[in-house]
Amino acid sequence: MLDKEGLKALEEARLEYEKRVADVLARYGESTETPSTTSEIPLKSAYTPGDLEGFDYLKDLGFPGEYPYTRGVAPLGYRSRAWTVRQVMGVGTAEETNQRLKYLIEQGQTGISLTGMGYAPFDSSDPRAEGLVGAGGVWIDTLADMETALDGVDISRISINQTGNSIPAFCMIIAVAQKRGIELSQLRGTIQNYVLPWGEGPELRGNHYVDIVQYCARNLPRWNHTSVSVRNTREAGISAAQEMAFGVFQGVYTINALLARGEDIDSFAPRISFFLNAENQFLEEVAKFRAMRRMWARLLREKYGAKEPRSWQLRFHVQTSGVSLTAQQPLTNVVRATMHALAAVMGGAQSMSVNAFDEAMATPTAFSQTLSLRTQQVIAFESGVTSVVDPMGGAYSIESLTNQLEEKANEIVDKLESMEGSEAFEYISRESHEAAYRRQQAIDSGKQVVVGVNRFQVEEDEDLPTGHEEVLKVDPAWRTKQIERLERVKRQRDQSLTEAAKARLVAAYLAKENILEPTLQAAQAYLSVGEIVQTLAEAGDPVELRRRGGFILRLYGSG
Repeated sequence: MLDKEGLKALEEARLEYEKRVADVLARYGESTETPSTTSEIPLKSAYTPGDLEGFDYLKDLGFPGEYPYTRGVAPLGYRSRAWTVRQVMGVGTAEETNQRLKYLIEQGQTGISLTGMGYAPFDSSDPRAEGLVGAGGVWIDTLADMETALDGVDISRISINQTGNSIPAFCMIIAVAQKRGIELSQLRGTIQNYVLPWGEGPELRGNHYVDIVQYCARNLPRWNHTSVSVRNTREAGISAAQEMAFGVFQGVYTINALLARGEDIDSFAPRISFFLNAENQFLEEVAKFRAMRRMWARLLREKYGAKEPRSWQLRFHVQTSGVSLTAQQPLTNVVRATMHALAAVMGGAQSMSVNAFDEAMATPTAFSQTLSLRTQQVIAFESGVTSVVDPMGGAYSIESLTNQLEEKANEIVDKLESMEGSEAFEYISRESHEAAYRRQQAIDSGKQVVVGVNRFQVEEDEDLPTGHEEVLKVDPAWRTKQIERLERVKRQRDQSLTEAAKARLVAAYLAKENILEPTLQAAQAYLSVGEIVQTLAEAGDPVELRRRGGFILRLYGSG
């Protein structure tokens, strides 16, 4: 770093530079308004060492694979282990999903990411399921569906990302593994789960989000029991600093609940992960991932006293932005998704899924998902950026943004921790809704440019490929087939096992015991998601259910 005299000379040179910049802007009639990031951090036209005054390389940056992990959690980055290549998917019934899964794995996908599993608290035969089966994910009624969806897929070697926190669906994955003789200690995957504020006492007895963490920490040591999803909140329009802060706060809330249950922090903290978004502002996104990793490391080691280095390491899955995709000129989405994916790689993601260009219109086709897969593969094998760990580290702009984002995020976390649990989560929800409104206002006014929407539009009759030529449509036959299988399963299952499983589930629920084992027994007895939900709803106090605001839906839906 520069000494005082050097910094003084640099500042004088900067002032001269800024005068020249002002002259250029005036000459060409350009706006003199200072641009800023989503986190309201002003962006300078150029950065210098003066923007990093007091910066300590070892304390603030360090080497890759070393505390505070600003530069990544692995010494060799992607040279030692590539990120897990996933495509979020679930299409039609279990058969269609299984076919697509096998195809994508053949094409180089290295991890499974399934969506839609158990997302509705009722069966496919319920009138409320009309139009839903196959729309936006794979419909799972019973263990038979999960067996079909994963048929021929070696889940002993490939990890599973469960989008959503449906406990019955999670237990069905475990049941499939057990039927195949796979040791649970070897099962790898992630469930989108984190603790929300309800339950009895500081240990939150009866809170099934905590049950998931506790069960996995004791039985599935390679399973990420907590995947704090702030991606959807970011999609509403919150800033990068808010995404960091809300994620860290929700991670901390999970930690506090497990500590209250008497669990040692190093027994569960290494398997806390995060589900983050990659948005448009490239430099801010790269800095965000780095800043959040450093923020988490300092928090776990300095505040919580975790001893294991793996407890300090923030690991995260990135899904590229969905809200940035447009139905207008949808092939432009390929460019957007590539930019988002590159930011995730530059920021050191451990796992990634790239949204398909047609997702603004429908469930992705096999063609569009393959193209998204190729996007990751081109970055991994052709771009050369994976040869260097944290290739943007040390850049004045990146380090300055990293520092400012961490500072802003810490301020937000402090504010959240000063609130009661439910109040803090209500604040997060309110900020999300207000951000969505502000974002749309900015687009409508033209302040936020969206190519093809409010600038650079084309007429519909212009001779350009649109990407509309092939869009996946929901087949009504999917629901018919789904209902037939559900009815067949209910006829053929052992009714004595079914009734015993229901009784055990109710007893555990009423006693506020860990609900995972009883739900696993229910899944193994081929109870449907709808039956499990209905059994618990009938066992609960209706007044209490209403007070909790749809408690069963939150627990057994995809969250």
